[in-house]
Amino acid sequence: MIITLGGQPGSGKTSVAKEISSKYGFVIISAGEQFRKLAQEKGMSLEEFGALAEKDPSIDLAIDQRQKELSVKYPDTLVEGRLAGRTINADLKIWLKTPLEIRSERIAKRENISYDQAYDETRVREICELTRYRNYYEIDLTDLTHYDLIIDTKKWDAKGVTKIIAKAIEELKSK
Repeated sequence: MIITLGGQPGSGKTSVAKEISSKYGFVIISAGEQFRKLAQEKGMSLEEFGALAEKDPSIDLAIDQRQKELSVKYPDTLVEGRLAGRTINADLKIWLKTPLEIRSERIAKRENISYDQAYDETRVREICELTRYRNYYEIDLTDLTHYDLIIDTKKWDAKGVTKIIAKAIEELKSK
């Protein structure tokens, strides 16, 4: 089974992916992790690397291609990333969302930075990604019609969201 898990920065994608992997043994393929590794290799912040990616489409295209190749390599794969639900042929496509204020609080805590810094950086990152994906793929990230399951994570922690997703997985496996 192939599942894609997309969502806004700070919506809980990584935490939920880990919970699902732990529960079902899915291999996680993370676009964000690959993007962060590339930024670190180049000695750049995420914002700097995002600005570079805005000018150089080969960065996003390489990450997407790698995810496609890896998604079919394992019997049970969870592909995590904002474009995964649009670029991967999956059995279940999930999108996580939550208000910017809550996401900024989560990011500030996770990154050990101020709320204001997290809020500002997240807004810049989102604008950058919306622009890149529109320009490179003609994808509007605000159009969620491609997803089978959309969960607002403001009411649940990663374990709660995983319980919701588990019901969908179990239903699909029973067919």
